[in-house]
Amino acid sequence: MATFSSNFCLMLLCLMMSWSLMCNTVLSNVAPAPSNWPGPVSSYQSYLANCAANLDPICGRDIYFAVFYGNATVIEDCCDKLVSNVGKVCHDDMTKFVLTKTQFLSSAVQIVERSQKVWNDCVAVVKS
Repeated sequence: MATFSSNFCLMLLCLMMSWSLMCNTVLSNVAPAPSNWPGPVSSYQSYLANCAANLDPICGRDIYFAVFYGNATVIEDCCDKLVSNVGKVCHDDMTKFVLTKTQFLSSAVQIVERSQKVWNDCVAVVKS
């Protein structure tokens, strides 16, 4: 049975994809406090939801899988949205938050490296 922390991470990722495939399977309605939310939402969670709201579901899905699994490519349009709309701080904060709450913790070093690579690759694509 999933814990509250796991459920929130999945929801945040849905938000990231909207950081709908994971929530659609996981992350789609980016409201800071959905009506079915099981408790109060912290200001940090609201901040992360606002960060995630700057990505559409397809870009969020691709970035999520590129960072957490290393099995996706982030296209130029999504790179532009990540760099221009989300920003480095939000990108890093969403990654760090998910790492503290999920099964990915044991792969944290590789995930942080992939997160930085996705960011750096996207910056290079946007600059070109």
